[in-house]
Amino acid sequence: MLDLLIRGARIVDGTGNPWWPGDVGVRGDRIVEVGDLRAAAARRVLDAAGAVVAPGFIDLHTHADFTLPCYPRAAAMVRQGVTTQLVGNCGFSPFPVVPQRLDLLRAYAAFVDAGLSWDWRDAAGYAAALERLPLACNVALQVGHGAVRIAVMGFDDRPPSAAELDAMRRLVAGAFEEGVFALSTGLIYVPGSYARTDELVALAEVAARYGGFYSSHVRGEGDTLVGAIEEAEVGRRAGVPVQLSHHKASGRRNWGRVAQTLAMVDRARAAGQDVLADQYPYTAGSTTLAATVPAWAMQGGLDALLARLADPPTRERIRTEMAGGGAPGEREFEPEAIMISALPPGPDSACEGMMLTEIAAARGEEPVDAALGLLERHRGAVQMVVFSMSEDDVRCVMRHPAVAIASDGWTLAPEAGGRPHPRSYGTYARVLGRYVREEGVLRLEEAVRKMTSLPARRLGRRDLGLIRPGCAADLVVFDPDRVADLATFQEPHRFCAGVSHVVVGGQLVIEDGRDTGARAGRVLRRA
Repeated sequence: MLDLLIRGARIVDGTGNPWWPGDVGVRGDRIVEVGDLRAAAARRVLDAAGAVVAPGFIDLHTHADFTLPCYPRAAAMVRQGVTTQLVGNCGFSPFPVVPQRLDLLRAYAAFVDAGLSWDWRDAAGYAAALERLPLACNVALQVGHGAVRIAVMGFDDRPPSAAELDAMRRLVAGAFEEGVFALSTGLIYVPGSYARTDELVALAEVAARYGGFYSSHVRGEGDTLVGAIEEAEVGRRAGVPVQLSHHKASGRRNWGRVAQTLAMVDRARAAGQDVLADQYPYTAGSTTLAATVPAWAMQGGLDALLARLADPPTRERIRTEMAGGGAPGEREFEPEAIMISALPPGPDSACEGMMLTEIAAARGEEPVDAALGLLERHRGAVQMVVFSMSEDDVRCVMRHPAVAIASDGWTLAPEAGGRPHPRSYGTYARVLGRYVREEGVLRLEEAVRKMTSLPARRLGRRDLGLIRPGCAADLVVFDPDRVADLATFQEPHRFCAGVSHVVVGGQLVIEDGRDTGARAGRVLRRA
């Protein structure tokens, strides 16, 4: 007797091979039969005639570790078919926590922190906190280099001493002992930007020792993109697989350079290096507004930045550097491309959804002064959306066989408010609807492979991302003719269309488009 039988579907199995008609049988948390199961008996039967059944989508790049405690159902993602998400990206993770530097860590992550309790110290403590929640999808952890550096060195802009490097290596090793999958870096963010390549290699060697991988938001995505991709030599030197985060080229003058960087990926792979990348299907990114401030101004952390802004000569120096476009190798300040997406409640709430140039014009200010004022009044907890990429580049990256689909979002629900990037609600549905059905950029089967078996390979999990007996019963059922993203930049809190059922560990968490409340999600641990 099967526990669940999905009958009459178009099976897209995650390999990239053509779909075929058939049935999928589930017992417990595993797929046990695939094929013609008309004679099978089951406690529950789903009629999927005309629909696609695929492995549950695996999101390799989210920041949901800072929002899951508030939104454990992960509604925005699960309703798209996401059944597993990898958190701890871009160097940001809510551990390790050193009590005397907790304030620095909290300020570092303030722009994504939905209200964490911070009552843990390490990966094990954080995982235990997650396991007490009614999770709808699985969660895999990474340890963030930024968090590790804060725990040992705060926001000091210098190489670590031998003792400090040993301390960081111990923290990374401890996180891997507790089951994290990877070490992540955010080399465009302070304090990650203060690290030199040798420091990254030394820490990545720890990841290699434990069979993990190295994921990186590279040091620059604009004028310095090519050099930043070259720094992925960290993987070669440390002997560790590399995941290049949200691959893109930012800034109009850099459009088209993704062809060069993807060729670099091809050469590295041909030479035997294990390199993959991921991508979200939008021409705009999103991060903290503080990322536009010169790196030197962030030395010492957020309080130090605020003190510098309160000092007129230092503020003018910051202002001048930002207005000049930013220092080489740092994020460019392009006010005409920046939309304020979220900030704490208060008199500036009306700024949500406005371009920075509009805010400045309404206040009779220069855009750089408007940006610094927002950062100052809200202690850095300001999110922005940046419209900086080319649609042709998005398609080019998407077609590359070594690029997975990933959101770079976080778990949200409509009650969260603000105008966050719509990728949290629409990434997977947008690829399936726009880039597969409407534009033909990808075949359906190839798109599903990029959402399932390709990211599962990076996690080293052969039991995820495929429809075959013995694999985890993480499944999504969707209508290929209706699936579509409905979230926009002005109305981002809109669930996608066309996804009817989502199964996690054999349990229906979405049934006919509605949350069942099943506590099916688990914290996955690296084997």
